[in-house]
Amino acid sequence: MSQKTTLNSLIIHPDIEPGVIDNVMLARCILEYGPKDEAGRLFAEEGVHLDEATVVRLEFQNIIRIDHLWMLKSLRKLTLSHNLIEKIENLDQLSGLNELDLSFNKIEKIENLDALANLEVLTLFHNRIRKLENMDALQKLLVFSIGDNQIEDYKEMAYMRRFRKLRSVSFKGNPCCDDPMSYQFLKAALTRVTFLDYKLITEEEREQGCAVFRGLLRKLDEADEEADAKRLAQEEYEARVEFYALSFVEYLSGPELFEKMFEKDPDGSLLLQVGGDLVGYYEQYKEQYVETMAGLVEYAQEAYNVRQAEIQLFKDLIDNALEDSVEKSKEAIKAYEERKKPLVDQLNSIIGKFAAQQATIEQLEPTIIDAGESFNDAVFDLWKKLMTIEMQLYEQCEESRIQFGVNITEMITKLLESARGAFGAWREHEGLWSMRQAEALSKLLGNRVLLGDVQPQLLEAMMDRDLMMNLVAQSSDNHMRFIDAREDLLMTRANQWRDDLVQNTNDNEIKRNRDRILEIYYYIDNQREEWTDMQMTMTETIDPEAAALLGDEF
Repeated sequence: MSQKTTLNSLIIHPDIEPGVIDNVMLARCILEYGPKDEAGRLFAEEGVHLDEATVVRLEFQNIIRIDHLWMLKSLRKLTLSHNLIEKIENLDQLSGLNELDLSFNKIEKIENLDALANLEVLTLFHNRIRKLENMDALQKLLVFSIGDNQIEDYKEMAYMRRFRKLRSVSFKGNPCCDDPMSYQFLKAALTRVTFLDYKLITEEEREQGCAVFRGLLRKLDEADEEADAKRLAQEEYEARVEFYALSFVEYLSGPELFEKMFEKDPDGSLLLQVGGDLVGYYEQYKEQYVETMAGLVEYAQEAYNVRQAEIQLFKDLIDNALEDSVEKSKEAIKAYEERKKPLVDQLNSIIGKFAAQQATIEQLEPTIIDAGESFNDAVFDLWKKLMTIEMQLYEQCEESRIQFGVNITEMITKLLESARGAFGAWREHEGLWSMRQAEALSKLLGNRVLLGDVQPQLLEAMMDRDLMMNLVAQSSDNHMRFIDAREDLLMTRANQWRDDLVQNTNDNEIKRNRDRILEIYYYIDNQREEWTDMQMTMTETIDPEAAALLGDEF
């Protein structure tokens, strides 16, 4: 077969040149569907920034594969209708997407939508879809179009009952729509949907459907209640895990992690299938693990509350110190304003006399210089007071920060000591389990009568003592690595939390101090500029030689 023949055989639509999504296509389509006014012209001249695009329409482009959309970080609406797309894929980076239009394509399966948790509008009109599935992540879905597909059983639409926010559904054009019962079922089953095929569902229509499908709807309601109970239980579990994560002991409050350890250990799981005494030893091991970790979880929760109290105490100390500093600064500025007012009045009087030609510049010069020196003294005294207040605050906060860091470090150290004790006990339980496992298997090997009861996949290991003991050792080694990894995770996260907290506290105080110093300098400079501006009103009517008599005052 020639290379040309091979390539032609791989082209799905040889009479159509396939479109490929790339930067050129994206930029062209954004410009094509963008505004045509002056704003659109300027937009085209400045160039298209793909990471800023919120709406992209790629229609009638003969696109076969969804790809090259990862850079559209700000995208909210994506239209890919009237193309040749056969698979929903490569949308994982578009987590902010609100609307997705894949109508008039060749899609056969709903899939790969888990990342689109913010999707509100999904249009799959005119495709080849037979089943509703893989949409559970779309809990914000408001509008759904699945019309003109290949759904043959209208009861498939019961899947849409799980979307609590769904209000509008388009279903017309599916094979099952030929059955007159289909729309009665949809109107009765989709109790939250208000519009079906863009028509308002009346209460009378819904009641008629309920009367026809009373038995089926009762089963659906029961299934929904069971699903809701599981969902609520899962949400509670996830909330509990999130809560425990604050104290670094998530998944340690029950047997889940223990069971996961065995799931990840094929050798141990295989040997456990032998049964007999091993089942009892396994249950004892699990109970010991749960009891040991329950103690760690309880201590970790108490330690978390103590740390939170320490953080709040530190915050209150800093806030009180800041409040006291602010009050002192206000008092200093108030005293400065009182000292400044007569100087300003004096300068205004001088300016008034000069403007009224009641005195010459030579006569006023000593008074101007004296007022300027007094003003400079007042500003300098204010600067010293404000800087002193700030330095005292910084030193007070630094002392509190150092003590806070010491206290937090001690708390984390105690938590890690407790964790090391718990994980050490877990390793002891593992060692005991491994020993009991080896003893039970050795006993079983000595009883030839029981060998016939062993599962076929275990028979080879059970007939070879060395192989069996190697499996036991390998299983124990797998468990020890699992325990080490979980202990390392707890300690790493706790230490990182401590380091980040202390470092952020220091960084925030340094930034606050710098900002405050800049604020003081800005205020002082502004005061001096105001005084200079007042003096400059006199120079506008004085010739340069006369102004020079005032020296640096101007």
